[in-house]
Amino acid sequence: MAENSLYSNPALIAVYDALNAGREDYDFYLSQLPNVPQRILDVGCGTGRFALELAARGHDVCAVDPAPGMVAFAREKPGAELVEWYVGRCCVVPKSRPFDFVFMTGHAFQCLLTDQDILRLYADVVARLAPDGVFFAESRNPAVKAWEQWCPESMGPPEDLPVGCKVQVQQEVTSVHGELVRFVETYRFEPEGAAVRSESCLRFCTKEKLEALAQQAGLYVGHLSGGWDGQAFDAASSPEIIFGLQFQN
Repeated sequence: MAENSLYSNPALIAVYDALNAGREDYDFYLSQLPNVPQRILDVGCGTGRFALELAARGHDVCAVDPAPGMVAFAREKPGAELVEWYVGRCCVVPKSRPFDFVFMTGHAFQCLLTDQDILRLYADVVARLAPDGVFFAESRNPAVKAWEQWCPESMGPPEDLPVGCKVQVQQEVTSVHGELVRFVETYRFEPEGAAVRSESCLRFCTKEKLEALAQQAGLYVGHLSGGWDGQAFDAASSPEIIFGLQFQN
């Protein structure tokens, strides 16, 4: 598998926020927070949008991402000095202070392709979570088969970017093997005509699998939603598996 250009190519990092401007996930997670400042860890923070908003609201925020280019981009944004940034996986964040909330947004959880990857993350979170803390993440419900819409026929029109150009994104699934879906995204920039190709692989776990692995790590599902409006999870039709993990009593 080629390196995912989405997280390393400067041209794609520069337009990442514009192409991912939706905030229904952020609004949902913000609604789970108390009104008093919390100690928060943003895992897979990307370009730092959510971490910076949390810090601007007065929370004590650490953010970590394995992509150096993404973190470097985040560190140049206004307000970045309010966030403690780390490059790497969750394990590089010091255990010196427990976190009240750990968030993993943007379906980054689906980049964990094996049970061992998920258990490693759970273990790292457990080591950094306060006794009454919560780890929130989301994964697309495999029953809905969202990847069936990732095809050239579903390509939208070119999108205007703040940098003065347009980009059109084409997706194409290259293989589906069990829970793993591999696909290619091609970004075509206008008017210069440049094209950047990015290969990705995501895992579509069932709710039962996520719960079973959480139990192995000493966690249980204390919150479960099927969509960003807070709807109850339905195994057959909910687009999302939004889960909050806590320590078992």
